[in-house]
Amino acid sequence: MTRHFQILISENMPSNLPANTLIINEFSKIQNLLGQEFETILFDARKGIHLEALAIAAGTLKMNGALIVLLSNWEKLHSQLDEDSLRWSGSIETIATPRFMTYFKHCIHKYGFPVLYHQNDLKFGRTFQQLFVNHNATLDQQKIIEQILQKESELYFLTAKRGRGKSALAGLLANQLDTKIYLTAPNKSAAQILAEFSQKEIIFIAPDALFLALQHDPSFSENAWLFVDEAAMLPIAQLTAFSHHFKHILFTTTIHSYEGTGRGFELKFKQKINRTFSDFELIEPLRWSKDDALEAFIDELLLLDVEDEVKQTPYNKSKAGQITERSQEEILSSLPQFYGLMTLAHYRTSPLDLRRLFDANSQCFFTAENEQDLLGAVWALKEGGIEDAALIEAIQQGTRRPKGNLVPQALCFHAQQQKACELHALRISRIVVQPMWQQHGIGTQLIEYITQNADMDYLSVSFGYTKELAQFWQKCGFSLVHLGEHLEASSGCYSAIALKGLSAQGIELEREAKQYFQRNMPLSFHPLAQEFNTASVDWKLLDEDWLSLKNFAYFHRTLASALPAIRRFLMNLDEKDCPLMRDYFITKQIPYSKKNGLKSLRSEIAQKLKKEAR
Repeated sequence: MTRHFQILISENMPSNLPANTLIINEFSKIQNLLGQEFETILFDARKGIHLEALAIAAGTLKMNGALIVLLSNWEKLHSQLDEDSLRWSGSIETIATPRFMTYFKHCIHKYGFPVLYHQNDLKFGRTFQQLFVNHNATLDQQKIIEQILQKESELYFLTAKRGRGKSALAGLLANQLDTKIYLTAPNKSAAQILAEFSQKEIIFIAPDALFLALQHDPSFSENAWLFVDEAAMLPIAQLTAFSHHFKHILFTTTIHSYEGTGRGFELKFKQKINRTFSDFELIEPLRWSKDDALEAFIDELLLLDVEDEVKQTPYNKSKAGQITERSQEEILSSLPQFYGLMTLAHYRTSPLDLRRLFDANSQCFFTAENEQDLLGAVWALKEGGIEDAALIEAIQQGTRRPKGNLVPQALCFHAQQQKACELHALRISRIVVQPMWQQHGIGTQLIEYITQNADMDYLSVSFGYTKELAQFWQKCGFSLVHLGEHLEASSGCYSAIALKGLSAQGIELEREAKQYFQRNMPLSFHPLAQEFNTASVDWKLLDEDWLSLKNFAYFHRTLASALPAIRRFLMNLDEKDCPLMRDYFITKQIPYSKKNGLKSLRSEIAQKLKKEAR
């Protein structure tokens, strides 16, 4: 028996589908399907192809099941507007995606999947075995369980492609441990899957809650095991914290996965820990046959195997890399090599990045190569150059947030730098260097080449703030100009923005943005404010402060962005003025409900501004 994959070309939904068919045409909650199985799935791609959703659908299809992709036109697919492009292109309007669609068709033809024009030609799987959960370990699972039970290491990493029985192994292992077990995972469905295979109580606790609990009272982790499901989907900062407390931890994660996880996670995480660990991998699929064509097709379509194929070159001091700017076409002509290095170095690389790489506009690429070996690369995006003054003002006020221009919009809104939108910029989206060539200057050489050759006003980069990364960018000549208000879910860090001016106007923007950041950070309530404290605090109200106050009082400027100006403003008022805002300074709690309380704070500042007639 095999799993059927078919393309149906039709403007309309087919009428002869089996009664239990799963129809996928909404993708926002697609991950809720993980862990389930379906006999027939219709994937509605008439408005665009959501790659992650397609891969998830394939992963839930039963043996002998049928996955049908519905398209409206096959011949004109390359010129059809793809609504999915709004997620990744940076364009305000949908765009056609000719490069990806050409590749998509190539993969379809390579695996011989049928393209049908009549619904009566569809094939549906009719023979399904009764769903039966085998609670006995396979031979491979049992070998791994026995090795873990010897407890020769402190940490254990279990990796596998989807459908290999990682969760089953964890549940079966739990049965043989004579201690308390905690489970954390990005999705609570992991607890249900483990429960199918374990008769022992496993205490589920969400990653954020576990992180906080360990900070407040880590004693509960003593002599307990921790299971971390889909570990590569969690921030490394959290995983590192977990590894500091539990004596033994089992990390399970999917490699070659559509979430953007991969072996790069292991490389990065293992560099952060000083614990003994053992690695295990499950190879044989349990939910479908070893030669399943649908799995091979998804692997190739999403380039899931390319990180394993990257040629890792040993460092050789005498073989310096040649740095060159590459066109999008040149990158796509050697796509496995480039994308493989991206996934190896950035374990968050996902199908969203793949779609962007194929068809987004305004991209720039720079590579460091030694003969045929790709040693490092920079993937950059052109930003700025906005000429609509009314739009820029609306961005600053928070009333507009068009697609794209990540750094210019952030600086315009948070740091009130309208010039950031007007000038032409190049944002470093990804910078990667082969593992054995890191710490040997390849990254700084790439940035220096871009500095010397980019015809732009300034360079920018957005990254998860750590002292190590901040020092790297400062070494490259960048100035830190912004820190985000909240921890990023993907990195567990505060997002940071750094600039490097190139033209006279760009250098002036860098100076002004850096000065704005350093002046306001000591008066903010940011958790990292102490790291940037200066000897003296500037309490003088400047024009930039009055602008910040007005944008907070009358528009949508955030409270965190406006706090330094508000504190300066209140220093010049009577102590009885603005009681709600003064109470916030003490409690750090917005009064009433968040929405109504923020409205009250804005109103309070607005009333005082009217009296000041500014």
